[in-house]
Amino acid sequence: MASKAKNNDFTLIAHRGASYDAPENTFESFDLALELGFANIETDIQLTSDGRVVVIHDSELDRTTDATGLVAETTIAKIKSLNAGLWFEGPDDGAGVKGPMAYPEAFVPTLDDILERYAGKIHLHLELKSKEPELSELAHKSLEKWGWLDQSTGGYESPGLTMTSFHFEQLERSIALMPNIAHGWLVQNLDKATLTAAFELGLSGIYPNASKVTKKQVTDAHKAGLSVRTWGIADSKPNLHRAYRSGATGTTVDWPAIAREVIEAI
Repeated sequence: MASKAKNNDFTLIAHRGASYDAPENTFESFDLALELGFANIETDIQLTSDGRVVVIHDSELDRTTDATGLVAETTIAKIKSLNAGLWFEGPDDGAGVKGPMAYPEAFVPTLDDILERYAGKIHLHLELKSKEPELSELAHKSLEKWGWLDQSTGGYESPGLTMTSFHFEQLERSIALMPNIAHGWLVQNLDKATLTAAFELGLSGIYPNASKVTKKQVTDAHKAGLSVRTWGIADSKPNLHRAYRSGATGTTVDWPAIAREVIEAI
């Protein structure tokens, strides 16, 4: 029986850090990803009410901090005072300290915090999460300030930088500011219309939901000069298999250490 082809270009990207084992989008999560051997790390940025760029996924504070309300309606001073680890229970594996006791000092970092701490150490996959036009401009200023625009941007080498967003308008703004940096469009499905739009804008890649990606879609994207990596793998190992076998160059995943074992067994 013929063996299945290996996808040697497949890269596992720690989604919001090692977010299965530590509070997402915190130093604790990013540090753990590095400790586990994953230098490709994805994170999200949004704006506070006073125009500061913070690292947080949800538009609301409720799920991942000890406060409520919208990020966009909260000042940086307030956000910096919040705990970002009390909510986290962690995997129920019976080993070590889990839950609030494990992360008493976790906080919501600013983009500047992340860029300073991990400069020269990681390939950052930076998602422009919200829609404000100023977000891409302020992100560009911080990236330039901390020297990230001078780092390697080819493939998934570390150090490096890839800008991403679900919002096409944000990508238009960002690529105009940083034309030499890799940009990828996060989409639900990779169809002809999205492929054409991505190509015409001059994006480096297009990033579909892992549950929908097919080998033909990836082949078509590659013919158009676009890389493909996937997202949306929460706790579904079948979707990890699907992404790997599609020919995609990688995926974001909350549990990169487990995912590494899974793909090594394929």
